[in-house]
Amino acid sequence: MIYKREQREVMEAATLAPYALKSADSQGRAYPEAESTSRTAFERDRDRIIHTTAFRRLEYKTQVFVFYEGDHYRTRLTPRWKWRS
Repeated sequence: MIYKREQREVMEAATLAPYALKSADSQGRAYPEAESTSRTAFERDRDRIIHTTAFRRLEYKTQVFVFYEGDHYRTRLTPRWKWRS
């Protein structure tokens, strides 16, 4: 189901902790831009970060070799946990 930004903000207010910063309570932008009809300001910022070239370069950088998990190398973009079957 596709939600509109206003519906997402209502769900955000209902599910996030009382001390969490909600999208609707944001102080705004340094440079004005039009509101999205489908994404909150935080979702838009997250997508901008994830799709930057600098962030995607981290995919090929090795961060951790976990010796107790065998030959499992982990990068900055892979989670610490594994899927359990």
